[in-house]
Amino acid sequence: MSYTIMNNIEYKVGIYIRLSREDEEKEKYQESESIGNQRTLLMQYIKENKLNFIAEYVDDGVSGTSFDRPAFNRMIVDIETGKINMVVTKDLSRLGRNYVQSGLYIEDYFPEHNVRFIAILDNIDTAYDTSNNDIAPFKSILNEMYAKDTSKKINSVLGAKRKLGEYLGTAPYGYKKDPENKYHLIIDEEAANVVKLIYEKYLSGFGTMQIADYLSKKKIPIPSDYNKRNRGTKSLTYGLWQQSTVRFILSNEIYTGTVIQGKRKKVSFKSKKFINLPEEDWIKVENMHEAIISKEDFERAQRAIKATKGSRIVQNDYLFKGLLRCYDCGGYIGIRSPDKNGNIYGRCQRYGRFGKFDVCSPHNFNYQVFEEQMLEVLKEICKEYTNTKKLEKIAKQSKSKKSKEFDIKKQIDSLKEMIEKETRKLEVMYDDRLAGIITLDEYMKNANRIKEIVKGYEQNIKELEKEIFCKSDKTKNETRLNNLIEEFLNMEKPTKEIIREFIEKIEIHSDKQVDVYFNFKPLQEVNNNLNKFICARKKYEIKSA
Repeated sequence: MSYTIMNNIEYKVGIYIRLSREDEEKEKYQESESIGNQRTLLMQYIKENKLNFIAEYVDDGVSGTSFDRPAFNRMIVDIETGKINMVVTKDLSRLGRNYVQSGLYIEDYFPEHNVRFIAILDNIDTAYDTSNNDIAPFKSILNEMYAKDTSKKINSVLGAKRKLGEYLGTAPYGYKKDPENKYHLIIDEEAANVVKLIYEKYLSGFGTMQIADYLSKKKIPIPSDYNKRNRGTKSLTYGLWQQSTVRFILSNEIYTGTVIQGKRKKVSFKSKKFINLPEEDWIKVENMHEAIISKEDFERAQRAIKATKGSRIVQNDYLFKGLLRCYDCGGYIGIRSPDKNGNIYGRCQRYGRFGKFDVCSPHNFNYQVFEEQMLEVLKEICKEYTNTKKLEKIAKQSKSKKSKEFDIKKQIDSLKEMIEKETRKLEVMYDDRLAGIITLDEYMKNANRIKEIVKGYEQNIKELEKEIFCKSDKTKNETRLNNLIEEFLNMEKPTKEIIREFIEKIEIHSDKQVDVYFNFKPLQEVNNNLNKFICARKKYEIKSA
């Protein structure tokens, strides 16, 4: 039978194919679930039924528990734009293994977008009202249960491998995967020599900053760029070692031949979110691969790290510290200690760290003058915002908002009562159907009508609640801003905490121009109307964000 045209609809078919990593690892699915076999089955179906094939969507190695998949998302876009109006899969599980999400697509999304869905092996076709379609939700539940059971089994297998010391992650810097055993690490001589050099220098008295400078001077690629170097691409920080990278290598016990895994786990089999586990729950197995560093040298390094930890003491805590950014490279602007004349200067930290490698420029400026002038500008903006006319306008708007919010809540209550009324009608109709007073067709027709009415009411409630939320949120922000401004203007010496309430960040250009970004839109608008202010004996312009 040809399904090319039904109810005057010409179907434009998209086939959806999915293969998860779990399927790939199970030998029994290699033949039936493979991308090639799914494609052959679907294209044969299209040929036999003389359907109009438009596009193919393939998610290879993607779990069915999540619907955030590249090819699936592309298919949804094509549905929205009208490129396809029919979706065909091998079976229901290929669409997904999350029964709630699968149900939403089959029962709501596809019908609302006039899309016909077919799962060949499950005999599901939404163009027909059949018993197979009725049991689709139960099949989706079974598919999710299967995914959950598979997840448990895989986690059990992975847990057993971790306990045996088999390495499951990406090979760390200094090692590579053994070509004969992907769960075993072997030494990468080139990177291992760098690791040895770091330990040798550190244990001979060099600091982590000195070691990072030495490696940067030698243009040795940093770990994140090491494996990419043969591709001919270099990142902005290629060969520029950070002190934190050196410290991480000095703290990583894997270089002693010890494998430590299981530091975190997924919240659930359907979630991509991970949580960190306490150290006592980690899985640690010694002597699993050749060591680059002896255990004795590693312990010596740990003692040295512990002895120097927290040795830096911050003597000054400046008002705008942590808010200053370099406009040109995006790094932080650091505030230096006072010089012999008591002058304090700001400077680009990335330049200070890597300037000898021609990275960025100084961006030097007198911080004391900057702070004084910046406080003047902030006060000017706050005073402008709180002038009498604006306060009166805000008060009037606040009054009308309260009245309007009350009206919206009344509308919501009325809609909820109407939903209850329609729900009671549906319950009475169901009793009449059981008693044989009305036929099944009459019940289904009226039930669908009531469901559509209720759906419309629920949508109206959502829109009204969103309106209240937005208005309430705006009012809270206005009240919070008014309180902050009053507190700030009454302060003899502003605190760093209140400055952070107002300002998101301040960008310093190489020509001493300043861009200020406020946390509150009204202050940003006032800021955009100001012209210039003087700082460090040069003109600093506050630009709009």
